[in-house]
Amino acid sequence: MNRGKAFVLICFLSLLFCVAAAQSKITDSLEKRLLQTADEERVNILNQLTYEFITHDNAKVIRYGDEAIRISRQIGYIKGEAIAHTYRGVYEYLSGEFKQAHIDLHRGLTLSIKAGDRSNQGYTLLQLGVCSLEEVEKDSALYYFEQAYTIFKDSTNALTLSKIYRNMSALYGQRYQYDKQQIYLDRAIAIRRLLKDDILLADALILKAGNILASGEIGETESLLNEAERLVIDHTEDKEDLHDIRHLRALILFRKGKFDEGLVLFDSARNYYFSKSLIRKYITLLTDMGKVFSDRGEYELALNNLYDALRLSKEHGFEADTYIIRNRIGWVNFHLGDMTQALRLANEALRDGPKRQLEGDLAEALMLKGAVLTDMHKYSAAKASLDSASQLYTRLQDDRGLSEVLMNLGYLEARQQRYTSALALYQQSMERAETSNYPYGLARSRWGTGDIYTHLGNYKNAAQLLDLSEQYCRLAHANELLILNYNTRRDLLAVQQRYKESLQYSMMATALKDSIHRTDLARRFINLEKTQEIEQRDRNIKELQKDKQLAQDKIHLQESRLRQQYILIAAGIFCIALLAIVATLYYRFYRRIKVLNVTITDKNKRIQAQAHKLQDMNAELKHLYQEVSEQNEEIQAQSNKLTESNKSISDLNRNLERIVAEKTQELSTTNEELVRYNNELLQFSYTVSHNLRGPVVRLLGLAGLAQTEQELAQAKQWIDMMVKTAEELDLIIKDLSKVLDLRNDPDRYLETVDFEKEWKQSISLLQDTITGHEEITYDFSALPNITTVRAMLQSTFYNLLSNAIKFKSPDRKLIVTATSKHVNGHAIIEVRDNGLGFDTNLYQEKLFKLYKRFHSHVEGRGIGLYLIKAQIEALHGTITAESQPGAGSLFRVRLPLHEEQSNHV
Repeated sequence: MNRGKAFVLICFLSLLFCVAAAQSKITDSLEKRLLQTADEERVNILNQLTYEFITHDNAKVIRYGDEAIRISRQIGYIKGEAIAHTYRGVYEYLSGEFKQAHIDLHRGLTLSIKAGDRSNQGYTLLQLGVCSLEEVEKDSALYYFEQAYTIFKDSTNALTLSKIYRNMSALYGQRYQYDKQQIYLDRAIAIRRLLKDDILLADALILKAGNILASGEIGETESLLNEAERLVIDHTEDKEDLHDIRHLRALILFRKGKFDEGLVLFDSARNYYFSKSLIRKYITLLTDMGKVFSDRGEYELALNNLYDALRLSKEHGFEADTYIIRNRIGWVNFHLGDMTQALRLANEALRDGPKRQLEGDLAEALMLKGAVLTDMHKYSAAKASLDSASQLYTRLQDDRGLSEVLMNLGYLEARQQRYTSALALYQQSMERAETSNYPYGLARSRWGTGDIYTHLGNYKNAAQLLDLSEQYCRLAHANELLILNYNTRRDLLAVQQRYKESLQYSMMATALKDSIHRTDLARRFINLEKTQEIEQRDRNIKELQKDKQLAQDKIHLQESRLRQQYILIAAGIFCIALLAIVATLYYRFYRRIKVLNVTITDKNKRIQAQAHKLQDMNAELKHLYQEVSEQNEEIQAQSNKLTESNKSISDLNRNLERIVAEKTQELSTTNEELVRYNNELLQFSYTVSHNLRGPVVRLLGLAGLAQTEQELAQAKQWIDMMVKTAEELDLIIKDLSKVLDLRNDPDRYLETVDFEKEWKQSISLLQDTITGHEEITYDFSALPNITTVRAMLQSTFYNLLSNAIKFKSPDRKLIVTATSKHVNGHAIIEVRDNGLGFDTNLYQEKLFKLYKRFHSHVEGRGIGLYLIKAQIEALHGTITAESQPGAGSLFRVRLPLHEEQSNHV
């Protein structure tokens, strides 16, 4: 036995040595080059080494990354610093440090943009998308992927484009958009087949295999895993993909009932993920192991794995994983009969679950709560939770989830003895389970149907269904469900008075329950023994690593000595060669000087001959210069005459331009006057239209009522109201008359105007449009009055209130509030409503313009706001608006206070 263990240990260590040797081919070469480089080239090699070690050696990743950042900053190498920060961010999110990863990745992105490095800019955006994908930040991930795709779509970098497609596939998987998930993943696989990169292709194939396994297609999953394994089997440096394959193969073996074989693969993948600090994959594997043990009824082992996974997910901030694990622990407590704990976990998951939780996980928590409440006899609450889960699974088109919800609903109906509806639900559950190849769902649905037939006295069908349920229980290794099956058979046989057979099934149920507990105990001893073996193996590995380190140190020492000897020999050879080169150059220099002396003598003779010729040419040039000077004097005289002519013309042009400018100014002034008069006339006509409409309509209505009224007292009342309305109409006409006179004498009609009185007057004028369901309030206590033109202020109140009523929201009661206050020598009047509202950012340029409307479903001509602005500006004030669609509007009027009133306030 000991010899066998020793042999296994030797084989394992040999395998580790081979892996290290294969991986070190690239890194050793880079580390040797690192000793001979400096500045930018050194930074580039440091970044490449960081990338190579990113999932293999944490210490080297940090060391090389820090050095790359430090040197880049010293020499001002922005591109190198950007890449270093990007790789540091990738390492951090792979280690679960998402917050710091975002900081470094954004730093890398900023520096890449500054350095103009489009390639690293796109790669960093891709990694930001992957980081957001790990955090289930689906919208952010999609944004980053689309930005990266924009950069790489027209480039020749097919590798990065395939990574974008691969990660977008994962994103659409989180969104439950399985068609798009498959499309993008197939694109990534197609590109990687053309690239002839086995490792990248294997990664995409493994991802596709996991997606297909989740849908229950074991055959196609195995085919994809076989292809991926053939690709990576010869790449000893790619152990991560190999262990991903083992993880998926283990899940397949569990589904086939080959538990021990699957457990061996699980242990191998778990040890690798832990040793390489691949925390996310390690947590996922522990969660899968917890579910496998739970389905087998080995709850203690399930809880051990799930609580380890929960602790790690909380430490590293994996909120979505924490949510999933908490649901799984809740199911284990449910199977153990601890309903209080299971309900607490379900409620915590629903209350404290992450904001970015996946809908499938939310449905799982609702289903757990429904199952727990069913066993606690709280049937109404249980049905509400299960119905909510059913709606979510239906939207997600998750047949397996729907199968589980339907069988829980069937069990709920059966508990209330509503057997007809329970049978229908179990039948639907079986159909969904068959579609999704879900043995546990088929086993439990058939058990539930058989249990109902037992209660209904249909013993033949009950026995057949329980036989089928037992077959699926054994296929799925669902021991707890098999115990329920035996107990139902016991009850069925007892009802048929077959007591001997009934006793046998009762004993089988008890024996199976005891067997589960014995298996738990045996598994504990096996785990303890494995733990001891692993600890011993780790100690042996550490000793071997120390020996290896000592050997490497000796090799490095010998290499340094040899390097020093090589340097001395090379320096001697270099000095000898340098002396030979200097002697050769001196000899050649001496011979060249002799040749140059002869050449210089000949050139001096030729230069003297050329000097005589130049003297003769200079004499000729002097003669020509005199002739040119005479011609220049004649030209200057003609130029003076032209200058005088141009001056006269310029004077004429200036006079003409002055005359044209004066006429243009006169025309412009006249045109502005005409425009102003036209606007004032238009403003007055709209004011008449708005302000007279209400009183006239009310006067006509009251007159009609008075004509048809038979009783004298009631007719007198109508007439009194007509008189009051006529007085209001008279007041409006007088105000309109004042508005006409404002153009000539604006200060003539200034008076102290009471805000409350004018606001109530506006409400009175709008009585025909007010239904009585509105809440119209005011608070003018801070500034009760103002010295201004009353007619214009009243018109402003009228139009603002009219707009608030006209554009009220049909979904809520209209609330209009008017207030006033004093700010820095100005009166601030605010009218706020909770109506339909509009987008002030979108309509900023159209706001307060003539014939501009923002709601087409209400009649109007788009003149109200234009009229208000014109009147406020006539009062030397301003008006602004703040509004959002569905959130109401706020109009703020700012009017100047007269000096006396300002001092008094």
